[in-house]
Amino acid sequence: MPIEPFRTTSHELLDQLAPVSGSPFVCPGSVSAVSRAIHLARLNAAWPGCDQCAWRFDSEGLATRTVLETERIRSQRSDGIRRTEYGIRGQYINDLDRQMAADLTRIFSACLQEQCAQDDVDAAAKRSSHETRRGQSVVTDPEKSAASFEAIAPVIVGYDGRSASVDLAVGVVAASREFGMPVLDIGRCTAASIQEAARCFHASCGAILVTGAGSPNAWAGVDVFDRRGDAVPVVWKDFGVQLEHVSSASASFLKLQLPNAAVRRRWARRLTRQSGAHDVLNFEDRYRDWLLRWYPKQSGLRILVRTDDVLLEQRLAGISQTTDLEIICRSTHDLAVTPNVALTMLIPEDDRQFHVLNAHGQPVNSERLALALNRAMHTQSSHLTAHADAASNRFWLTDDARSGARRSTESIHDAVATLGLIAQLTESKRLPSGLPSS
Repeated sequence: MPIEPFRTTSHELLDQLAPVSGSPFVCPGSVSAVSRAIHLARLNAAWPGCDQCAWRFDSEGLATRTVLETERIRSQRSDGIRRTEYGIRGQYINDLDRQMAADLTRIFSACLQEQCAQDDVDAAAKRSSHETRRGQSVVTDPEKSAASFEAIAPVIVGYDGRSASVDLAVGVVAASREFGMPVLDIGRCTAASIQEAARCFHASCGAILVTGAGSPNAWAGVDVFDRRGDAVPVVWKDFGVQLEHVSSASASFLKLQLPNAAVRRRWARRLTRQSGAHDVLNFEDRYRDWLLRWYPKQSGLRILVRTDDVLLEQRLAGISQTTDLEIICRSTHDLAVTPNVALTMLIPEDDRQFHVLNAHGQPVNSERLALALNRAMHTQSSHLTAHADAASNRFWLTDDARSGARRSTESIHDAVATLGLIAQLTESKRLPSGLPSS
């Protein structure tokens, strides 16, 4: 009788050797404890069972490089749709396809319209209160007021340069129109330019950007902004969506637990019997003209910008040709030294954010940058002010002179516009000593 050859997988072998009495390491789905050696071996092998194990952070004895690599593998392996500050992210096709993007867009559309209507009511109440304080009589026509709030505000839709974004944008536009909202389609854009579009089109209810910024290349997502460029609050439980907290050594996030198809079909409610109109706009030229206002008319400065976005490179090339400002664009992976630059700016995929290095290659944090610019602009008489948040290291500008239809001050989160302001102040010698290091 032939002897059956010994066949077992490495994981089966580990299971056979695993049981150890008194050990605290109990893997998910198992009732027996394993030794510390087996625990570390499974961590080292990026074993799927370790993804949600309570002991996965106990990695003492493993090389730092190994821990980072296994965390990267777990991040790539994690499934589901994540909630982010401005919207959602998920692996393209596996978790987030065109239909899923359309389903979630219906939720975002409902929240945009609800907030837009509330903003209009608040603005009307504020005007009425102001006129009453001035002694003017206010006569309100209920039918006229109701009619003014019934108008459906359009939504601005755009997408970034990721290959998946064009596909998802089709679902986003279709769902927005099906919901009954007119769509202003600006096509290929960035986060900063679509927020400028929202500031220009005062009648819009906000903007939806199809982007995977901040996530691996195989991921995609949707960001939603209100009229002010802020995140749109979504009460997920009102739509039957539960949030699950997931944490790891490198990240902590909330994952969406979506309801079944029957519940999701209820999201397909409409504001009107008619589909919203679809207008395609060329906003890029208008945005580039706006950017030029931030730059000096003529300049001999030499600036280095590191970015991987082709559209940003094209914008900067146009600015350089118009102003004679020498802007050298390099990839973020190109670490070659460029001599005699006044400053270096690193712009990630989300161009509302950036990192600045001064002429000596030293980093400049957002607080020091804001302080230096405010001093140079003499903020007591200037309509522009710079602001920074130390916790998030974010930077933005406020413009009091450019008043919108609903507000007197606008917040501008734009790396390229900020670069122009720095160049303008440096060229005019109002930043004589350059930017201070952190």
